[in-house]
Amino acid sequence: MKIYFFIVLSLLAISNTVKGQTIDSASYGNENFRAVMGGGERVNHDTKTPLIKLIQKLEEPWELVPTFKAYWIGYTDNMYSIADYKNEAIPFLVKFIDTATNNKARIGGLYALHLIGIDEKVEGRFSENFVRKNARVAIIRYLNDRSLNETVIFLLMRDPWLSDIPQLMDYLSQHNKNYSKVLSALQRYDFGNKPVAQEIDPDLLSKKITILHTDSNPPSSRYSIDKLIAYQKEFGQRFFVDREIEESPEWQESKDRLSKMKNYKRFEDFEFGFSFAVGDVFNFCNFQESFFYTFGDHKLNLYGPIKTREIWLDWWNKLADKNKTVFYSYVHPSFAERYKNK
Repeated sequence: MKIYFFIVLSLLAISNTVKGQTIDSASYGNENFRAVMGGGERVNHDTKTPLIKLIQKLEEPWELVPTFKAYWIGYTDNMYSIADYKNEAIPFLVKFIDTATNNKARIGGLYALHLIGIDEKVEGRFSENFVRKNARVAIIRYLNDRSLNETVIFLLMRDPWLSDIPQLMDYLSQHNKNYSKVLSALQRYDFGNKPVAQEIDPDLLSKKITILHTDSNPPSSRYSIDKLIAYQKEFGQRFFVDREIEESPEWQESKDRLSKMKNYKRFEDFEFGFSFAVGDVFNFCNFQESFFYTFGDHKLNLYGPIKTREIWLDWWNKLADKNKTVFYSYVHPSFAERYKNK
């Protein structure tokens, strides 16, 4: 069982060419400037090549442009050129994704759809404003495509729409799927009486936790398990860990190792809310795949993906049809107010 708490930010070298010149006055991206660390990088739009040929160029080798920030996507100049066509490009991109045999080209098509969906604008570091409904419908139609599923979820969860929920529940109801990415993304969907990732009591969030380590630099998976064991010890009956986690080899190994060790290489004192990554801003652009929590009656319950999937489906299946209306009829506020005719 792999557990990821933190996202690794890659630092890449870039040459200061005319094409990649950083403009400090552009804080975030728009149709003319790509959001990168330190400002904005000018986008070169191809206004001469026809739309169909621009889309076909996705079959050629391409790489996302380094932004030096995990929360910003480095769309290519070609993707921006396609996105300039806005809604006109959507059916052609869908046909391309449906028929292309090169999977990276298909992923490029999804990124182009996403860029159209956000109107070529980057709103901030950990927020996004997806405003074009047609583009969202086009992206989510590939939710069940094994080779595109992770990219689809990654793009949708950056600005969750409640209208995604019925299709996400349908995905969870199917057998022999990889559910981890959908379960992780669902934590970002905010609505009343949600069955998972509820608000936690402030007294629990602010409590100091001491985390012991038997290595000075433990690997991330061991580090995460060590933290969970520390939480369980500190909170007792207020912190329940499901058998799916406790019976994993990683949990047993950590428990045995910590019980036998008398000398600890390192310890940390964190407020629980920080250490547990509650409200972690990086869930905007990163998946947490291995455990999920519910909170109720002043008790925090920790589950693995099997039980978490059951909790979501049980909630959805028991939800009255009249209460499901809010999901089926949901309209994103920005779309309703500013993009009614798009």
